[in-house]
Amino acid sequence: MSYIIHSNLIATPELIADITRSFGLDKPLLTQYFLWLKDAITLNFGNSYMTGRSVSADFLYFLPNTLLLVLCGFILTFVCSLPLGIISAHYHNKMPDVLIRFFCFIGVSMPNFWLAFLLMLLFSVYLGWLPAVGIEGAKSFILPSICIALMSICIIARLIRANMLEAQKERYVIYAKMRGVRGMRLHIKHIFYNAFLPILTAMGMHIGELLGSALVVESVFALPGIGLYSIQGIANHDYPVIECFIVVLSVCFVLCNGVVDILYGVLDVRIRKHIEETQREAQ
Repeated sequence: MSYIIHSNLIATPELIADITRSFGLDKPLLTQYFLWLKDAITLNFGNSYMTGRSVSADFLYFLPNTLLLVLCGFILTFVCSLPLGIISAHYHNKMPDVLIRFFCFIGVSMPNFWLAFLLMLLFSVYLGWLPAVGIEGAKSFILPSICIALMSICIIARLIRANMLEAQKERYVIYAKMRGVRGMRLHIKHIFYNAFLPILTAMGMHIGELLGSALVVESVFALPGIGLYSIQGIANHDYPVIECFIVVLSVCFVLCNGVVDILYGVLDVRIRKHIEETQREAQ
């Protein structure tokens, strides 16, 4: 039996006992946990306390909008952070580097919900170029994508700068300079490539962070995604919705880290050789 819980229901002992039996709260705690774990593995998080509908079905309905928002934010992060970091490292302690570091400082310090209000005020209210709330085509994802991506752009750009400045001290860079390699070719081909692996780890982890940022940004722009759905669940103490969002977010973090580990083995020759040597020794 599923229940739609409203604030005007009278909590009689009979109703409390009925709901307790329906949700399995009368069973031992360990039994409750294993029953929940079995349902979570099969993506069965029960019904919403507020609507009575299946939480998993609602999540699958709202998930495409959130995935599209996260994909736009990740592409924006990748496209913007790489040139910012490379240019900042190339012009170390010069005016472009100072401007980029100042921009990154502002971007890291600004909350995404505050940035959302500022962008909404400028581009929606004053200029009227972009919609403020809801979905009106692809242009509705522009402002939310900027909001969830700005902090990641600034963090990864600073990480790229730091790794490239550290890589400049390596011997292979000195040998490349001795061969006459200069300018952006030196920074991209010899320095950036060898400093990319730690950046790859950061980008993989920031996918989960983008998904977490969507929780707030979707509520500001009224985008019908799992972020807005989860915010409403938190406000209404709708625990099946909260549990589903936490599990989805955790799985995304684990999957992103797993993909990054696989890419490490593909891109880093040292790791591949170590795996091959380990396999030969095991044989």
